[in-house]
Amino acid sequence: MTSPFDAIPDVAIDYVRAVFGAANEKVSTTMSLHPSMHEESLDHVLIMELTASAPAFFAQEQVGISLESHWLGARWMHGRWEIADIAFFILLRRRGHLIARKVALLQTKRLYSREIAVVPVDETDYRIGIGRLADRTEQSVPISSQRIFGFDNTSVYQATQAGHRQIDHIDEYFDLRGIPIYYGFYNPLTLPFQTSYPALNGQAPVCGNEIGFRVMPAEHVHTAVRRLVEGRSPSINDITAITPLDAADARSTLGWRLERFIADEVLRCRQGRMFEDLTDTNLRGLLYERSAPIAAAITITIDLSDGG
Repeated sequence: MTSPFDAIPDVAIDYVRAVFGAANEKVSTTMSLHPSMHEESLDHVLIMELTASAPAFFAQEQVGISLESHWLGARWMHGRWEIADIAFFILLRRRGHLIARKVALLQTKRLYSREIAVVPVDETDYRIGIGRLADRTEQSVPISSQRIFGFDNTSVYQATQAGHRQIDHIDEYFDLRGIPIYYGFYNPLTLPFQTSYPALNGQAPVCGNEIGFRVMPAEHVHTAVRRLVEGRSPSINDITAITPLDAADARSTLGWRLERFIADEVLRCRQGRMFEDLTDTNLRGLLYERSAPIAAAITITIDLSDGG
C-alpha cells in the first residue's frame, strides 16, 4: 500500500538524518560533560539544536525542509499525567498545501551515573524560579577539585520504576488515542564511559558518539520494567533487546539512534502514526485539548513540488 510519504526524495531523508545526527551528538556530548544535568535541560539542548538548523532547499528535487519548535512547559497532562516530553510532527505539503501528517511521541529519560546524584526538578523548583540558581547560600559541593564519574551497562534510568503509575497511563493513552509512544534515552557518547568532573580545561571527551540518544518502543520498555521488582529502576541490561532494531547498527539492541529513528523509521512510515484525515479527532485531541500530553513539539515540514 502506497503512502504520501513515499514521495519524499532521498535527499530530504538524508538531510533530516544529518540534522538529527548533529543534535544527537550535541546532547550526548553535553550529558557526558554534565553528568548531573536535569533531564529537562537535556530536552532544551536537543530542541534548540534542532530548531537552530537552517531551512534547506534542494533545487534538483524541488523540495524544501524546515524545522520549528514550540515549548509548552511543565503542566498536568493526560489525566494529570505526562505521557510524552517531546512530540515530533512531520507535515508533508505540496506547494504549500497540506497532504498528510505523522506523529511520534517521545518520553525522555536519562541514564544516571553512580557517583553524582541527580535531584529531579519538582514543583517547588518551578515556584521558586531563578532564585534556585542565583540565591544559593548553603554550602555546595566544591568544583575546585575533580571527581570521577562513570556509566556502564548496569547504570539505571532512575526516573522510571517498576510499579510506577505513569507506565499504565502511557499504555492507557495509546489504547485511547492509537498514537504510539516511544522512550528516548539520553546516554553518554559511549559505554562504558568514565571521565572527570568538571572536565579538565573544559574540554569535551575525545570519542565518537557510539551510543548517545536511543529510541525504544514503549511496549518493549514496559514489558522489561514489569519484570522487575516493584520500585526498581531498569538498567541498560534490563531493556536491551535480543536482536538489533536496526540491521545497519549492531548497537541498536539499545534502541534506534535518534537520527535513524526519525529519518529511516518515521519518514519511511515504519514507525509513528500517519494522519491523512486532517480533521482526525485523535490528532486534534493531541494538538488542542487542555489535557494534551506533551511538553514540547518539534515540527518538520517537507514541501514537495508538483512533480515531487
